[in-house]
Amino acid sequence: MISVDGFELSENNKNYEEVSSTSSNEKEPTNWRLIIVTGIVSCLISVENSVLGMGEWPYMKEIDNDANAQFFGVTQSASKCAHAVFALVFSIWSFKARSVKYPMIVSRFIAIFACTIYLSVEYVPTGKRYALMCVYILIGVSNSACTILRGYLVMCSSSEDRPRAFAVIGLSVIVSLIVGPVLQLIFSGIAYPGYEVFPGIRFHVYSSPIWVALILTVVTTIIIWMYMTDVHRNSSQNVDIQEFISLNQLRKHYETLKNSNLKWKLVAVCLTVKISSTFLSAILGSIMSILFMVQYGWTGTETVRFGSTMMIAFGFLACSILLLYIFCRLGQVIPQEYVFLACTIAAGSYFIVTYPFSFNSQPLAPYNSSTHAGCNPNEYTWCDTALAVDPWVFMITTVIVFAPSLPMMGTSLDTVYSRVLGDIDQNIAHGFMTIVDDVIFMITPILTTSIFAIFGVGPLWIMKAVLFLSMGALWAFNLKELSKVE
Repeated sequence: MISVDGFELSENNKNYEEVSSTSSNEKEPTNWRLIIVTGIVSCLISVENSVLGMGEWPYMKEIDNDANAQFFGVTQSASKCAHAVFALVFSIWSFKARSVKYPMIVSRFIAIFACTIYLSVEYVPTGKRYALMCVYILIGVSNSACTILRGYLVMCSSSEDRPRAFAVIGLSVIVSLIVGPVLQLIFSGIAYPGYEVFPGIRFHVYSSPIWVALILTVVTTIIIWMYMTDVHRNSSQNVDIQEFISLNQLRKHYETLKNSNLKWKLVAVCLTVKISSTFLSAILGSIMSILFMVQYGWTGTETVRFGSTMMIAFGFLACSILLLYIFCRLGQVIPQEYVFLACTIAAGSYFIVTYPFSFNSQPLAPYNSSTHAGCNPNEYTWCDTALAVDPWVFMITTVIVFAPSLPMMGTSLDTVYSRVLGDIDQNIAHGFMTIVDDVIFMITPILTTSIFAIFGVGPLWIMKAVLFLSMGALWAFNLKELSKVE
């Protein structure tokens, strides 16, 4: 028996199978047992992902010196591309098979396979960076199955309890923002090559997170197998998949949207400015660890240590903001259209404050061939001319600006976008928002790392400042109309 926040998950409840009603008007109750199970599964998977973080780039550089920033960007984009494609595959499979449990189990076995490759990557004689790329692609595939959990929550909850059900998922993701970096920090003292567990398989600062992820993945698989059961409700769940994806259905949806009273200009504005919030979150994953090693000459171990500390502070502050939204109704206290504008301007200002001016910066660290840290003039032509802002200024400003801005931008934009859409069926419109998200996540790592490799931090920061301030100007220009939407 497992007890979570007063909810008991026991064998007696395992046989909760398909929920059906004899009457379409019969109210179907919320199954809190399955919602808590879903929250635990979501939390464990989120921690699996967050334990990698700052160690990805240093490890790739450590075991394969031919890896460069642009290649790392390609691996991140490939992972996001795999996530986008297989999110659709898992969704269709789940819809067709009327099952969430088995697609989730398959995704966990894919994650176990990815962890196994990562731990044995040093057996690969050459081109280890390509093996790591395969790992990140497989992780993207395994994570894509989590998209079906949101639909699962809808089936497990009544309309009245749905906000509380989604809050369970939100809180599980919040926990991972702190737990993942804490685990990285705990093992940051075990420098590479660490301890040999089996011949060719080691335990060190870069592999320890994967050992943790492997254990968590096995535990998650067991929980899904033992406690997650498939639930089906009447109504739309009985639609055949061929009809669901047919051209006829798409045409009907298009006609419905075309004949609706939508404020199309404001819809376009919301979809456009989505670029800024997605771009902000993508930056943290694609460029931070590279900046630490190249600009400041930090070793891989130091990058993990300092980066994890920064992300822990980031997580605590971001959690505080999200908890204010959940429990103090911050979204109702402050007009969300103004919140988004303020956060977008703050993000644009960040790139001005942390721009490497001569008065707040220092020369880049020289390259150290033994640690692969510092700026390598054979890899970056601007090593002798570029500057780096003070590292403490950089990290503190990152936490102060990004930690509140990132969750508030996402929440405020979703809120305003839903108001703009009004009373129509919002599934398709939110699907377009998801497509924008996926496209930006696929493009950003390659774009960011390529500009960094060719031109350095200065031009990259100017481009980002212009992007965010332009998005802020677009939003401000339409602020009056956005404020009138209820």
